[in-house]
Amino acid sequence: MKQSPAEQNLMRNLGPSKFSAEGFLGSDTRPFDEIVSEDLRSLEQKRVSKEDLVAALTDAYEMAKQALGGRVVIRPGVTAVFKESMGRVPSPFRGDGVFEKGEAVVKDEEGGHTIIITSLGIHLIKKHGFFQGKGSRYRIEPERAIGIFRLGPVPS
Repeated sequence: MKQSPAEQNLMRNLGPSKFSAEGFLGSDTRPFDEIVSEDLRSLEQKRVSKEDLVAALTDAYEMAKQALGGRVVIRPGVTAVFKESMGRVPSPFRGDGVFEKGEAVVKDEEGGHTIIITSLGIHLIKKHGFFQGKGSRYRIEPERAIGIFRLGPVPS
């Protein structure tokens, strides 16, 4: 299927660059729309709203950032550490602006899962429903994040 010039430009912006190193797609070869729709479908299947997940990611990011490099407990069994970096990184979407570098590394001590949260990553999910491509260092797997933060319906 032939891509429009706008789609080609977006895919080029999502690829490796001097600003984003390896880019936002990782090893994922799926079209952008397919990546977004599959991830949003994962949220629907788990009955978790994008807004609830973004809120949990934002809370964890801010808690870690405020701990000034120290380990902080997000919830029992889940910790985070903020790793500061100098500079800013532009969004791959025109007009979205630039975002501070730095990352919150969140670890589920029980399950052994880790996710890396950045301010740009939160923005991409919130505004575009884009969790980044599989294989990307900063991809947030929706199901993994849901599990770490224990989101979703409470079993009866």
